[in-house]
Amino acid sequence: MRNIIIKVSTIIFAAFILSFVTATPAFASGFDAVYYAAKYPDVHEAFGDDVLELYNHYLNFGMDEGRFKNAEEEAAGVPATTIDTYVDVDIENQTMTYYVDGEVVLTSPCVTGKESTGNSTPRGRFVLRAKVPGKYLVGPTWNVWVDRWMRFTTFCGLHDASWRGKFGGQIYKKNGSHGCVNLPKDVAYQLYDMIEIGTAVIVH
Repeated sequence: MRNIIIKVSTIIFAAFILSFVTATPAFASGFDAVYYAAKYPDVHEAFGDDVLELYNHYLNFGMDEGRFKNAEEEAAGVPATTIDTYVDVDIENQTMTYYVDGEVVLTSPCVTGKESTGNSTPRGRFVLRAKVPGKYLVGPTWNVWVDRWMRFTTFCGLHDASWRGKFGGQIYKKNGSHGCVNLPKDVAYQLYDMIEIGTAVIVH
């Protein structure tokens, strides 16, 4: 009986550790959240141990302030001024491009938010916060299903838009989204399989 209890306890503990590991993003940029929090107490005081918020701070403030993202960078004495793995959303050109180590691995036309109705896709540096393989997007005047949902703000994300026949160009000006980045279905599937929670998303 005692052996059974020990085995069950071991399984539960292992499951707990596994859930923690899978919930903690591994940043392709080399960002070390534990190092960053310990190195900069002011940031840790504001955001605690939330790894996504710590990375978000680094993207929006730390990098511009010359803060180091990991111990190796500090030892070299040269803080990074750019990142090389991220999703780039270019509103003017209506393109989505995914870079890995500075190389383009996926690019596609997209449709961003309709600016004339106040639904512009927010510009800035963000962190991918959630990935859901199927979700209803619900709002005041819409309730639509998407197969791949990749959220980078409270309400906005990248997702497939099967109801659209065309992407890119000037579509967003008259028939833009409610703020999300609409992608062709096959592209959304590919991107979803490639990126991880914690990936930087830069919208400009």
